Amino acid sequence: MFHGYTISERTTMQLIKRRDFMKQSAAVTAGLMTASVPSRILGANEDIRVGVIGVGLNGSNLAERISRIRGTRLVAMADPDPAYQMQSLKDKLAGADNPVHVETMTDFRRLLDRKDIDAVIIASCNHWHVLHSIYALQAGKHVYVEKPVSHNVWEGRQLLNLVNKTDLVVETGVHHRSRECWPQIREFLKEGKLGRVLVSRGLCYRLRDGIGKLDTPRKPPSTCDYDLWLGPAADEPLMRPQFHYDWHWVWNTGNGDIGNQGIHQVDISRWLIDEYRYPEHIFSIGGRLGVDDAAETPNTQVIYFDYKPIPLIFEVRNLPVEPGIRAMPVYKNARVGSILECEEGFISESAAYDKNGRRIQQFEDRGGGNHLPNFIEAVRSNRPDKVACPIRDSHLSSALCHFGNISHRIGQAASPVKIAEIIQYNPLVAEAWHRCLENLKINKVDVQKDNVVLGAVLRIDNDAEQITGPFAELGNPLLKRTGRSPWVIPEIT
Repeated sequence: MFHGYTISERTTMQLIKRRDFMKQSAAVTAGLMTASVPSRILGANEDIRVGVIGVGLNGSNLAERISRIRGTRLVAMADPDPAYQMQSLKDKLAGADNPVHVETMTDFRRLLDRKDIDAVIIASCNHWHVLHSIYALQAGKHVYVEKPVSHNVWEGRQLLNLVNKTDLVVETGVHHRSRECWPQIREFLKEGKLGRVLVSRGLCYRLRDGIGKLDTPRKPPSTCDYDLWLGPAADEPLMRPQFHYDWHWVWNTGNGDIGNQGIHQVDISRWLIDEYRYPEHIFSIGGRLGVDDAAETPNTQVIYFDYKPIPLIFEVRNLPVEPGIRAMPVYKNARVGSILECEEGFISESAAYDKNGRRIQQFEDRGGGNHLPNFIEAVRSNRPDKVACPIRDSHLSSALCHFGNISHRIGQAASPVKIAEIIQYNPLVAEAWHRCLENLKINKVDVQKDNVVLGAVLRIDNDAEQITGPFAELGNPLLKRTGRSPWVIPEIT
């Protein structure tokens, strides 16, 4: 039952063939993790000393920003491939008008061994976020970990369990939580100026070209310590031409665009409707369409989160508004953003509109630039409760993305007719998918030949964070990875 519209689990089950999964490893490191305390006590006027683990595109940006926050000192950076971004950033910082001299290293463990570092920013690849965070907390460091907080649902829960045992500050990089517009919008909606909220939407319309595909596996860059780069991920053949960044689009290391950009919009779109649990059902339609490359994650996707009474729908589109034009479609004045559709109009990002699309109110919005300073202030005051987005929220939002991807991954290719037949009873899903089909048609994608995947309708057990019902056997193995020795995430109770 999807918000009053039936999509049969049995019907979709008939479209999906059972497949073999690798058996889970016999055990993971178990036992109670002891609570961590700060590695040193800050004096009232002391600088907060910060290290950065993972100095790629995002990590470089965060490192530069932290170096400009008054009362902080960037003292160390670690990345398994120093030649990618880290060395050039070190040179840039040293040559600035106010030079910053930073120790750099390949092995993050050297950084965590430094007793003078108070806080760590973790901007490594998704598959490393949880383990880097656990190691940092064990070393007594406050942690700012980038989004998504986890690569899969189970490991996110282990991090949350550990954070609940510590007195350390943990902030997550869903920086849209720090945008000034959202509290104003929440108050605006409470006043009933647009009537009831009917549906919450998140959009990720980001232009992304195909990543190419090699005929034979490539080697990692010679400058990269590949064992440290892989960490808990499996050692699989590298078929993508570009080693860095394009790991986002491979399941072994990334989570697709819903876990890259979309986590921001999923988080806000859920938070605005005051949902702090999983919906009963989650369902995906989509695929990697119109491209033939080494990527595995969808470039066109609709995910339905069956919250009641206000459902949440998320859309990914990576194909342009039309071939040859480097621009993306627009829906209700947004390309990447959160939308609330109401009885008397809608919210689109930082503005309210009436039914005719006329803007009736603009809310103050400076873009979330206070998110990192918020973390620093929480560290200085030793107030974990003062972070803009607590780990319990970012774990939930990250897990929603993971469940949506699992629906896709255990789904089955289906014809447009079969998909239309199944989703016709849910007008919200049908309308969103129809708009995606129009975009695919404009981009000359033949959905009769390309593999559009009808995802499994997942039934979620909130307390166990497990999939129940007919897709439990297929879906639950994807909630967790085995890990690659010695980089195994411990079970934390």
